[in-house]
Amino acid sequence: MELFSYPLVAAIVGNVSAQATKGLIQAIANKSISPEVIFASGGMPSSHSATVAALAIAIGLQDGFGSSLFALALVFTGVVAYDAMGVRLAAGRHAAALNILVDEFKQLRELARGDHPQRTKLVIRRFHERIGHSVNEVAAGLAVGALIALGLAQLG
Repeated sequence: MELFSYPLVAAIVGNVSAQATKGLIQAIANKSISPEVIFASGGMPSSHSATVAALAIAIGLQDGFGSSLFALALVFTGVVAYDAMGVRLAAGRHAAALNILVDEFKQLRELARGDHPQRTKLVIRRFHERIGHSVNEVAAGLAVGALIALGLAQLG
């Protein structure tokens, strides 16, 4: 019995590598380190795509690229990548539009309030806008995941 599952290890290493790369890219671009970027959604490369690509390639290498399990992992990879580029990217764009409305509402509320104290406290929070990925971010994530799985196969 194996102590660790190669596909599981590949998926975990793929995810951690993509998240670390995302933090490094942000640190270089912004000339500062932001720890929350490492745990955030969105950005380059897609850690979701890296995770499922590493999983699929590792399963293909372990069980064969003609296996039913690889077919399942490949379809799963496609769904995750599509979701990252489609649904989550659209949700991020909606969040950006809502944040504009939130900012305008706050300005209107301040103007209307004047010197009168507010009777009720309405808390409005901004939405996270970077939750989806561009095609390039997903492609980079898929490449990172594939390279991780292939690299770990060479080590094992």
